[in-house]
Amino acid sequence: MDDHYQPGCPRPNGGPGGTTLASGPSAGPAEDARSFDELTAEKIAAARHAYYAAAAEVVIALQNGRWLSSEQLFVAAHSRAIRACWDLVEQEITGKKLTSDHAVRRVRSWARHYLTGEPPVARPGTLFDHAIAHASRIAARDFLTASGQLLTQHLAEPSVGAGAPASGVPLPNRHATSSTPNPVAVPTAPSTRAAAP
Repeated sequence: MDDHYQPGCPRPNGGPGGTTLASGPSAGPAEDARSFDELTAEKIAAARHAYYAAAAEVVIALQNGRWLSSEQLFVAAHSRAIRACWDLVEQEITGKKLTSDHAVRRVRSWARHYLTGEPPVARPGTLFDHAIAHASRIAARDFLTASGQLLTQHLAEPSVGAGAPASGVPLPNRHATSSTPNPVAVPTAPSTRAAAP
């Protein structure tokens, strides 16, 4: 994969250990003007960036001989799992040539199945295994939240050709109960008879 960010870059939200990927209601008009493809690519890049930053923090701590904190391990596992979700979106787009919204919906379906349909583990794991699995479940929920906001924003955008009439052209009445066409769509012709006095 072509990664645009290198390890050690500052985090996208500027905070230590945070991986905020969802755009909230405070999104400005500049974000509304971007296409869904651009926003999806931005989410993929932000997920990679957060993962690289978290991994770099863990590596630096180990190289300096410091103990790893549980927060560092959680952030690394969480950002890895979120990156995996967004990487699946990119694979759907580039590998299967799907549109961005279709790819996001497919990966959302997988994430929902992961949260609700995974069978329990046959043998008990360590506390560390449970913590990593918990971080993965939180990441799946965070992915569903971020991608859900992205899809909601996409569906709220007005688009020509998606069922809306372009330039005031009336749509045919698809749900008519009689054989008479929709009266709004039928043009009226002027009468050719002369009015009687």
